[in-house]
Amino acid sequence: MRPAAPLVPLAWLALSAIVRADGWELDLDGRLVSSDAYPSYTQGGISGVRFSEDQSGLRLGRARLALTESLGELWTVHLDASAWGDYDRIPAGLTEAYLQFRPYPFAGYRLRVKAGAFYPPVSLENRVAGWDSPYTLSYSAIDSWLAIEVRTVGVEAQLDWLGTRQGHDFDLGVTAGAFGWNDGAGTFIAADGFMLTDRQTPLGGRVGLPNDPVLMNYQPFRELDGRAGLYGGIELRWHDRVVVRALHYDNRADPTATDYATGAIAWETSFDSLGLRAESADGWSAIVQGLKGKTAIAPGGFYLDWPFEAEYALIAKQLGRHMLSVRYDNFDVDTSIAAGDGYQDGHAWTAAYSFSPDAHWRFTLEWLRVQSNSYFRNDAFGLPALATETQLQLAVRYALGSAVR
Repeated sequence: MRPAAPLVPLAWLALSAIVRADGWELDLDGRLVSSDAYPSYTQGGISGVRFSEDQSGLRLGRARLALTESLGELWTVHLDASAWGDYDRIPAGLTEAYLQFRPYPFAGYRLRVKAGAFYPPVSLENRVAGWDSPYTLSYSAIDSWLAIEVRTVGVEAQLDWLGTRQGHDFDLGVTAGAFGWNDGAGTFIAADGFMLTDRQTPLGGRVGLPNDPVLMNYQPFRELDGRAGLYGGIELRWHDRVVVRALHYDNRADPTATDYATGAIAWETSFDSLGLRAESADGWSAIVQGLKGKTAIAPGGFYLDWPFEAEYALIAKQLGRHMLSVRYDNFDVDTSIAAGDGYQDGHAWTAAYSFSPDAHWRFTLEWLRVQSNSYFRNDAFGLPALATETQLQLAVRYALGSAVR
């Protein structure tokens, strides 16, 4: 028992920090899974869903701890850490960590500045704590890709014109960001393509396993060329019932940059995103969103690119403490390589029912079916290129903390 003694004061300090924080939340999400899918990238394979056939049974969906602390009236710091119960080199890690400055509105305008690590403002479905979705367990193909290998590690500023406070029907916002440490973004698209998951890669985490013949255990959050990426977007809100969001993203990576010690290559990745979310007073929600872009590398000056695009439509109905949701995804990845390396096309259907008896408990049943045709499924793994994979999940989530209301 003596070796564990030094851990007692450390645990006490951590608990004290949680209790003193302005907002803290601790979530535990357990899953009962039935799947007929191939192993996914977390097992060194390639799949369209998170859990494979040999992972059917009781699984950890997510264990999460989040802290938000005020630093005076205008500054806050936010930390979000999660564990997923799989094979990453770190058992738990931060998915977001940032400092935020929010001065008081002035002359009908509101400013917000964030610095640290966080998601760019693309998603219209992942809108609740922990960059999670209130509609389904598995994210759309678009947001699954962002969760795996896209993160802003830098600074972002958003300026809103508050038209509704001045007698108008809408608010208008513009966003700009500059970032680094995301030269790996695009690797997953060109290798495994799109999939539907709710696993977010922690900062410092790896994607794939060392024996993965395609991904090769790469790190998405690396800086290889010393060039800053940029994005800019616009958002229109009509009475908080309709949101229209557009964003252009470019990591501005040098596709010839290579880390010869590890073999890592900088992937030049850019995309445009456009989406709309509408909500009615009687509980209906609808989201449509599309993303189109390209990723490229040029090792030794030999240029290769993979254009990609994905779209989805979601409709949900809130019935008191119950919610029903249905989503359709379509996605494809093209390639400039004549042999077809990295080619993928597919679509998916998701249906979910959730029940939240109070702020602490949430029960969700989700059915997901993904059909995709993938070049590397056959070429690198010796599996049929065309696969139809079905995953059924029953999730029980419990949350506690001062931020749970």
